Amino acid sequence: MNSSRKLLVVLLAALALTLVVAAPAGAAAQKHRKPLLPPASVRVEKVKLARSANGHPALLVAVRYPIQAAGRRLRIGVRVRMAAGTVPLAQVRADRLSSGPPRRPERRRTFTFVHEIDLKGKIVDGLRKAWREGRAPIATVEAQNGIDIDGDGKADIRSKGVPRKVVRLAPPAKGAASASSSAGKPFCASIPVAEVAPHGHLTIPLPACTRPVRWSVTSGASAGSAHVAADHLAFFAPPSPGTVTVGLDHATVVVKVVQPWATLTPAAAGSSASGPVVRAMGDSVTAGFGFYGNGSAMGIGELYECKPFGEILDDACSSNSTATKNGLKEVPYAPDYGLSNNVSWAAQWANEYGVTNYKNYAISGSEPINWAPGGTLYPTTQKIEAEDPDYILMTIGANPILANTLFGVGSNECALESDLFGGYTKCVEEAFESVHLRPELKRLYTDLVEKTSATIYLMQYHLSIPSSALAYSVTQIAEMAKMMNETIASVAAEVNPNRLKVVTPPHFNVGVSLEPVYPSSYTCSYFEYKVDGPSVQATPTQDELEVGHYLSFCGGPQGGGEPWVISADTGIHPSPAGYHQMASQVPPPAPGG
Repeated sequence: MNSSRKLLVVLLAALALTLVVAAPAGAAAQKHRKPLLPPASVRVEKVKLARSANGHPALLVAVRYPIQAAGRRLRIGVRVRMAAGTVPLAQVRADRLSSGPPRRPERRRTFTFVHEIDLKGKIVDGLRKAWREGRAPIATVEAQNGIDIDGDGKADIRSKGVPRKVVRLAPPAKGAASASSSAGKPFCASIPVAEVAPHGHLTIPLPACTRPVRWSVTSGASAGSAHVAADHLAFFAPPSPGTVTVGLDHATVVVKVVQPWATLTPAAAGSSASGPVVRAMGDSVTAGFGFYGNGSAMGIGELYECKPFGEILDDACSSNSTATKNGLKEVPYAPDYGLSNNVSWAAQWANEYGVTNYKNYAISGSEPINWAPGGTLYPTTQKIEAEDPDYILMTIGANPILANTLFGVGSNECALESDLFGGYTKCVEEAFESVHLRPELKRLYTDLVEKTSATIYLMQYHLSIPSSALAYSVTQIAEMAKMMNETIASVAAEVNPNRLKVVTPPHFNVGVSLEPVYPSSYTCSYFEYKVDGPSVQATPTQDELEVGHYLSFCGGPQGGGEPWVISADTGIHPSPAGYHQMASQVPPPAPGG
């Protein structure tokens, strides 16, 4: 081994030693870190009389919901007792709750949705009679407490008690509408999440408000087109499926443009079931490692205690888990499996198309052998198969090969003395063989194909260049990632190319030349050196690349925004922006797959 390669090995060992030495400090920080809070309770906050856009009397009920309720269909009910000793008149409706435009990540713990209950004729007549007689009827409003994650009719998330508020419905003061027309903001209902087919047309009633308002479109539709009529919003859907938002001056409209789901039956009041059944599995790239279940990011100081290790994988510091440090005996999955925090590519894909029957069983650090028949995680594989999913989303295969590359020398030490074409390629192939990559992938893929009817999306790996991988050149890491992805595609084609759909993520630009692994046709250099494009790698990686390639390096991302790779793990896993790029490559759900 020449002197420069020896120096790199020494530096890599020093990095590993630094992580070990830093462990006590990290452990101390973890010891005092509060555990992730459970979902917030449902709370009825405000009840107001109002009129709908067409003049019909309505009751507005503001309810504070846990963020896990976003996008789900929940009930709201009211009982109005006109006078003591009389039978109350009841009315119930269900709304698909909107929490506004999607956020990546979503870090809110709660959101408020204002339900609009357009009162029935009997209730309106009873109120008017009571008001003429000088009485203020009593209204008892109750919100649905439980949230059904998987559409089986049973609440998976529930807080204590029934969310309830009792109010007296006093008659509006004479002249109140005109007096308040210029005083303060109107209190208006929220607009439930709507759904329409591509190229479809949708008529969305304008919400009721406590005073007359003049509606207008303020920010326009993010796709398609929309315009306000007398009492409704007319929306014309774009040809492509996805989430569309329309900004109004007193509300935000969220529309899911999706193909009608053939097996979807009309949702019963209170059911949150909608669309396809989606399950995710695999390793840290599917689990969203580096982000906690509440959407907050892991810090560099937590890397040591978050890094997966040992015989028991507990999915610590992953977006689908509540574990904030490793060492647990089992996986504490997040109540909604990370759907609401909108971090991982699987969650972002589901949220984009309004999927709510979603569970992400992925576990950071897991390998194909764990999920295949006989593996330690095979019971979870069987559980996924038993839940009869329409779609299975998965990234698997990189561990332990890339883990050895990124966190240490391991079995790939031979690569330090290899050339890229020849010895290096042979070395990587031998590493794949040493962990039985192809046969273990084949066993897992075969089992899923034979025991489910699901469409299975196999996400290939993004290209990340960690600042910690000192023993490997940028081109070597790119070549290894390419070989890993080729293996995934090859095995999928061998098992069942119709059911196993390989998804290739966008190229994560490095900002230097990757020739001959990847074409370099972009330049931002005065000397016109060619690179793969403006870098989207982690900030510390870009800093190192700029030092080592100061004449040719092209920083980014282009147009601003966050890098596609996080920094807290030295530049390995995608950021929410990177996961968004990956999710965008997965076809939308459609009946028949």
